[in-house]
Amino acid sequence: MRKLSRISLFLMFTVLVTLLLVTVVIAKDYLYVPCDNALDIIDMSSDTIVKTIKYRGYIVGARFSPDGKRYYLNYWRGLYVIDTERNELIDNIKFWSDLNRVTIQPCFDVSNDGKKLYLSVLIVKKRLNVPRLNVLPPKLIVYNLETKRVEKSFDIPYCATGVLTLKNDPDHIIIFDQDVHKLDLRNGKLKKIWGILRPMKNQPALNSLALWDNRPTPDNVGLFINPAYTADGNSLYYMIIDRRTGEVKMLKGEDVPFEYSAVVSPDRKFIYAGMDEVYKIDFHT
Repeated sequence: MRKLSRISLFLMFTVLVTLLLVTVVIAKDYLYVPCDNALDIIDMSSDTIVKTIKYRGYIVGARFSPDGKRYYLNYWRGLYVIDTERNELIDNIKFWSDLNRVTIQPCFDVSNDGKKLYLSVLIVKKRLNVPRLNVLPPKLIVYNLETKRVEKSFDIPYCATGVLTLKNDPDHIIIFDQDVHKLDLRNGKLKKIWGILRPMKNQPALNSLALWDNRPTPDNVGLFINPAYTADGNSLYYMIIDRRTGEVKMLKGEDVPFEYSAVVSPDRKFIYAGMDEVYKIDFHT
């Protein structure tokens, strides 16, 4: 019974974090809630589902465009595109084929001008009538939404579950893998900016997955935050990246050994994070 209760609480928390993805459409506030095979759009003034957009598949990540006019939902093999002004499904961007098997990692991002997608992908190639698969190194691909073509691709480290754009630097993005790297989009060069599993000097080794990364839109906070924890469960940290400067800092947590996901309040006073339960943490202490 306790196990069932924990599962229920975890599912409730996942939905709660998803609900933080809010955009303003036609002077009204809506919540966009991805579900299996459908997106529910909820009118916040009446607390009712005003529309359900159907699709096929399990959604593993979601992101609004910077202007809030598009909502991108990625399943393992592609992305759905929602027009938030009309609340309609307008495109299904497919990457998977039998000869070119592309799996999209859960966390991706949209360029600041809204014209490109940055996707962490795994690619397995197959040849006709050849009983052998060619597994490529993990890639970061730059997808042009206007031409619907992949513009660039770069080799990136394994376990790259997160991608983060910087507000004032269109030439670089942040890659989350076993450590935190900055990728130069002009030449593909990687620079390690923070150690997680391979820590910086005088820092503990940590586990941190950039999953359930649901940032509010519009992003008036400008901070990305993700829990990081030690393997023994004795220490919890909050890794904070300022999207305006690219600076990284760690905030030591207390009382809780492990959390899955976190967001910052609009006034930057509190962190809301959780796993089985949702916690409210003072951002400054």
